[in-house]
Amino acid sequence: MAGIPNFPGPNSKESDNADSTLYGEEEAGGERGGISSMEENVLPPGGRAFLDLLVRYQLLSPGSVHEFISQTPSPLHTYTEGEVLGADLVKLNHLTGYQLSRVLSGKTHGLVLGNHRILDRLGSGSMGEVFLAEHLFMKRKVAIKVLPVDEDCPARVLERFYSEMQVLATLHHPHIVMAFDAGRMAPPHPGMPDMLYLAMELIPGGDLDQYVVDHGPVPVGLACEWIRQAAYGLQEAHDHQLIHRDIKPSNLLLTSQNQVKLVDFGLARQFSSRLTDPNALLGTVEFMSPEQSRDPSFVGSHADIYGLGATLFFLLTGEPPYPEVRSLSEALRTLQESRPRRLRQLRPDAPPDLDVLLGRMLDPDPPRRPALPLTVMNALLPFTEQ
Repeated sequence: MAGIPNFPGPNSKESDNADSTLYGEEEAGGERGGISSMEENVLPPGGRAFLDLLVRYQLLSPGSVHEFISQTPSPLHTYTEGEVLGADLVKLNHLTGYQLSRVLSGKTHGLVLGNHRILDRLGSGSMGEVFLAEHLFMKRKVAIKVLPVDEDCPARVLERFYSEMQVLATLHHPHIVMAFDAGRMAPPHPGMPDMLYLAMELIPGGDLDQYVVDHGPVPVGLACEWIRQAAYGLQEAHDHQLIHRDIKPSNLLLTSQNQVKLVDFGLARQFSSRLTDPNALLGTVEFMSPEQSRDPSFVGSHADIYGLGATLFFLLTGEPPYPEVRSLSEALRTLQESRPRRLRQLRPDAPPDLDVLLGRMLDPDPPRRPALPLTVMNALLPFTEQ
């Protein structure tokens, strides 16, 4: 079996008696097809070792093994290898296909992080990978962000991950994704990376960027309501002296109840902090304020107002405020030297007053933007009814 240690089956009489019920060795009887019922109901050493491995890795509980043995679709004696046994475990929903592939390839480090068992991979980004997981005892599903940490891990990435852990620990708001747990898991063997992880509220509805890709521009009332909710969550962050610095459609998640939640506080910093490298370009250019593109270390709360405006522009038009260009340098030059497009250039049916409000939110001069997310919330309220 590829990647699976060849654990010997229990060979003492005491062990055989103790495990007989678990592995289906309690019955004897007549012949069937040349194999006695006792032989047919005995799990071979290879299958037994595979189940032992899954229990030891906390991917299965002893209760799950009992349940599987009682409902197995194939005779126990056929489970001579982990691949065959694993396929039936997946078929009966005791194991996921992702878990099985990791076990068979020997990549089990990080399949259980703290009290959370990884179920599937959801995606990846600049700060590691995101997985679907469940609590071992509460059975609550979560999204868990994982960063392998070895000697090659950039210090700035590690700083961002720890920053997000600490920020989410201080924020509790209906429009900010909730953090449940965080930690660092040491490797089982030398030469393997530590696993830094952050378990968060699972939002299965996707993000606003994907919503626009799937459905096109959003009706005025709905788009304004979503950004009003985002501004509500952002005000909570600003009340804690935190600037998000990466407000964009993909960082706004949408629940099945049509509720927007802010996510990804990895770039957040305190108003008074200058920890950021002034030469480091942080954020997404299409939704980044002009001042952030020049010097991220001096970015203030007005940058988040710009991000809200750029995101609202995208929701209403399907495009960012500035036309797409071929290179990053050209995009930065356009951002720093030109004014963004007006909403009604791309969306003529938009209310004139909303066009004016968006023009203020996207003003290249930070002090000319609305001062607070709360101001944006109140200004958007009349448009949410359209």
